[in-house]
Amino acid sequence: MESVITPDFAPLAHALEDRAAQEEGYSAQLAVYHRGELVLSHTVGEHLGGDGLTCVFSCTKGLSALVIALLMQDGLLDPAEPITTYWPEFGTHGKGQLTLGEVLSHQAGVLGVPGGVPSKILLNSAEYAKILASMPSIWPLGQNIFGYHAITMGILMEELVRRVTGRELKDVYEERIRGILGVDAYIGQDASLESRYRQVLPGLNDAGAFFDPFSPAGLAVNSSSGFAFENGPVYSWHEAANSPMMRAIGPASMGGVADAQSLAATYAASFGPVPSLGIRQGFLSEDTWSRASTELVYGPERTGGQIQAYALGFMKPTANNDFGSIFAYGHDGANSSLAYADPAYQLSFGFIPSRNEGQREKSTGIQLSQLARQIVIGTMMKARG
Repeated sequence: MESVITPDFAPLAHALEDRAAQEEGYSAQLAVYHRGELVLSHTVGEHLGGDGLTCVFSCTKGLSALVIALLMQDGLLDPAEPITTYWPEFGTHGKGQLTLGEVLSHQAGVLGVPGGVPSKILLNSAEYAKILASMPSIWPLGQNIFGYHAITMGILMEELVRRVTGRELKDVYEERIRGILGVDAYIGQDASLESRYRQVLPGLNDAGAFFDPFSPAGLAVNSSSGFAFENGPVYSWHEAANSPMMRAIGPASMGGVADAQSLAATYAASFGPVPSLGIRQGFLSEDTWSRASTELVYGPERTGGQIQAYALGFMKPTANNDFGSIFAYGHDGANSSLAYADPAYQLSFGFIPSRNEGQREKSTGIQLSQLARQIVIGTMMKARG
C-alpha cells in the first residue's frame, strides 16, 4: 500500500500506532477514503508492510454483496421476490415462502449439514447449493429468526448469481468491479500474486473453541469435517485461509484476498466518484445502495447469540458493532478485519490486522471507525466555522 497521511486524518494513524505499541509484533493496514479522496493509507508492523495482501475472511461477503447489488440494479434480482423466482428447487420443505431478501439476510436456516460435508463438497459451490436447496430450515420460518450463515451465505450468493447470469460470482466481480477499479481486492487470487500473500497469523486466543457439530454454530462452520487441503484436514480458520487452494477458488463467504486500501477504494467507488481511479460516479446508484443496504433483520442471531443486523448480504451497524451510521454497509472478518461504505459521512474504510485480536471490550476496527467519523464531523464543523 502507498503511504498517505493527510493532516486532518493523522490522528487515525497515531491511534493505529498506539495500538501497535500495546502488542509485540502487531501489524495492520488501515485506509480511509473521504469524499472520494484517499485521506489515509497507513501500515504498522512488518508483517503486512509493503505490497502485502492477505485473506480478509468474511469481508469477502461484503464484496460479494456488491455483486448482488449490481444485479439488483440491472433488474435481475429483487429482494421482495420469492426465492423460488430465481431458484425453484430451493422451495422444498416450505422454504418457498422465503423472499430473496430473507435468504440473503441469514433467515433461511440452512447453516450447513449436520455432521458436516467433506471438502470436495464444501469447496464445490454448485454441488453444495443442491444440498442446501434440498434441506429443511433448522428453525420455523416467518418468525424473524436468523443466524449467521458463516460459510453457506457465500454458497447462496454464488448460486443466485449463476441462476440469473449463467456465470460465477467471482467472474462477475472481476469484470464489473475489481477489473474496472484496478484494485488489489480479489475473489479468487491469481497464482501470479502468491509472492505478495502474507500468511494469516494464529489468533491471540487461538486455543480452539468447541463447536458442537450438531449445534447451529457447529453447522455454520462445518466443525466436524473441517477443511481438507493438500496436507490433510484443518479445523483452524487461519490455517484454512493460508491454503493456496482456498485463495485460488475464492469462496464468496471467506476466500477474498486484499489490502486495506483496495477494500476502502472499492467501497468508495460503490456510492460515489473516485477521481484517482478514473471513476466519475459510483457503480451503484443512490437508489440501489440504499435498497441493498436497508436493514432487513435485527436481534440476537441464532449461531452466536450476539445482537446483529443484516441487509442484502451486508452487515449493518448495531450498538455493540458500531462501525457506521444507519446508512453504512459492509462486513467484518474472522481476522478482526473490517471494511464498509458510509454515504452519510462520504466515508469508506478498510482495516486488516495480521491476526484475530481476541476478545476486547471494543475492537480496534470499531475504535478506528468511530474516530474516523469524529474527524469527519470535526472537519465539517471547522468548515462551517
